[in-house]
Amino acid sequence: MGDLNNLKVAQNGAYLSIGVYIILALVKFYFGTIYDSAAVRADGLNNLTDILASIAVLVGLKVSIKPPDDNHPYGHLKSENIAALVVSFIIMFVGLQVLIENIPAIFQPASEPPHPVVIIVSIISGLIMMVVFFINNRLAKKAKSVSLRSAAMDNLSDGMISIGTAIGLVLTQVGLPIADVIIASILGLMIMYTGYTIFRDSIFALSDGYKETDLMEHKEDILEVTGVREVKSIKGRYHGSSIFLDVTIIVDPDITVTEAHHICDKVENHMHAKGIMSLYVHPEPNLETENSAP
Repeated sequence: MGDLNNLKVAQNGAYLSIGVYIILALVKFYFGTIYDSAAVRADGLNNLTDILASIAVLVGLKVSIKPPDDNHPYGHLKSENIAALVVSFIIMFVGLQVLIENIPAIFQPASEPPHPVVIIVSIISGLIMMVVFFINNRLAKKAKSVSLRSAAMDNLSDGMISIGTAIGLVLTQVGLPIADVIIASILGLMIMYTGYTIFRDSIFALSDGYKETDLMEHKEDILEVTGVREVKSIKGRYHGSSIFLDVTIIVDPDITVTEAHHICDKVENHMHAKGIMSLYVHPEPNLETENSAP
């Protein structure tokens, strides 16, 4: 229940992103068009699609908190991973559009530099997105939300992109007007890379991949429980921000079934305290000890 309540908290971050992106997209499109800045328009397009990405995160979070049913006995938690995957496609598409629009312009005669006001717009936008990143990153850690963490990464990327845009616009003021288009193209590559990293992590989780370092850490945690002699096998799955484990432990061969059951209960309680949502524990006797006995 605690994980589901955390996911409800994470929705606040998605609402924050949507509101901020709507305002910034309108502002950037306006000033980018009025003052003819390709980089600012590209940044505004990025924010426009970020609205769709944030909506996808919000929908994923709302579906994730639905309780298990007959068709989804493990719940709907993987909806978060699907939402993150959708976000990655949206981000990569935006990056591609920015590249298609601006790379040909690099080979055209340089235009007049944009008005200095667009530099101020980009700097303010970058600072705002950095604040949004810190807020959402904190919420993502608190809620342990995969999709909100992806949104926070997007927020950070947007902040860096806006600041990078400002740097490019400064260069246009010192005799390098073509820098505006070049920076816009670089931003397109950065946007695509951000989408790729989110895509990679989402596919890893949806294909039931699990980090070996995390499994080793879980194994060490289980061995802390009194009565566990060895962890014979351990498998993990990511369901959104939640973790499901299947564990086989080795116990003394001369204890009763009831005692083995109590050890399994202790393992479950211990791992729940470590943040594991669901744990299946199967005990097996230490046959090597039994066979070595005279």
